[in-house]
Amino acid sequence: MTSAVKIQALNKVYPGDVTALKSADLEIGDNEFFTLLGPSGCGKTTLLRLIAGFEEPTAGVLSLFGDDISTLPPEKRPVNTVFQHYSLFPHMSVFENVAFGLRRLGRSDKDAKARVEAMLDLVHLTDFAGRKPSQLSGGQQQRVALARALAPEPKVLLLDEPLSALDLKLRQSMRAELKRLQKDTGITFVFVTHDQEEALAMSDRIAVMSAGEIQQVGDPSAIYEHPENRFVAEFIGDANFLNATVAETTPSGTTYALDAGGTLTGPDQGRAKGEAVTLFFRPEKATLSQVGEGPNQLRCTVKDILYLGNSTDYWLALDHVTTLIVRSKNQTDGTVIADIGEQISLSLDPAALRILAT
Repeated sequence: MTSAVKIQALNKVYPGDVTALKSADLEIGDNEFFTLLGPSGCGKTTLLRLIAGFEEPTAGVLSLFGDDISTLPPEKRPVNTVFQHYSLFPHMSVFENVAFGLRRLGRSDKDAKARVEAMLDLVHLTDFAGRKPSQLSGGQQQRVALARALAPEPKVLLLDEPLSALDLKLRQSMRAELKRLQKDTGITFVFVTHDQEEALAMSDRIAVMSAGEIQQVGDPSAIYEHPENRFVAEFIGDANFLNATVAETTPSGTTYALDAGGTLTGPDQGRAKGEAVTLFFRPEKATLSQVGEGPNQLRCTVKDILYLGNSTDYWLALDHVTTLIVRSKNQTDGTVIADIGEQISLSLDPAALRILAT
């Protein structure tokens, strides 16, 4: 993988001894759609601003295509940024907004015109070149901001939560648009968001961050299916956790005795007999059926039912303190599997069970 952005032991401490980034190590590949994902205050925007040059690192090295840019001013870096609020010039037309940066770089009128036309075609706004930003929808304004940022041909495009101001339907359509733009241009995109679904849908790889530290880096499937710790498992989608102890290991798998009662069998992950572990599984990995006997089943009581349209969440009480969620695809006739207060069996394929160290 050719490295576009590489950070080594990068730290950022603000006045008052406020640490926003702690010894971060990360490598982002050329022509990669890379997402920094985490809750507010986790350090993702600080890292983006360090790459852009809007902040200076307290310690560490930041490289762009092999060149150390740690102390390079923003205007000297071959990167551009699209912000949450698009900052379009209201008195300028769409064409003039996109051309603005090119003219500041000294491009000739002929070259600037050709580049602007190409960018407007790329974002499907050729017919809107003469309009002012106030005459555009939110999604169209965002595409103008993207065209303006892409026009100078940056090596890296930084996107700071650019979809958060849009409504749900528009956000969903713009995800595909952003992914298409990244592939069409071949430019490295570094995207910041707190929206897990957004990150999973668009990214080649994701870095999950918490409290200034990078918790896990991987492709969307690895992040979702194989979280490395409880924070990642909990932050990426819905999750179920069960405290347990390793009871027995056999060639066919490991049996775990649950603190809440009962047992589950899962893959052998090298845990010693008697070791305390946290078991983890996603709500959609389990199935529900009428109470019966069978392997890897837990008897639960339905506490609540949440209808979601294409699926239904069943909130289940395993004991007085443990609540599990199972997400089941809705039946064609709209019937529910069980009613509130009824007992039901939760079944789990052993391969769906993950083990996190406590």
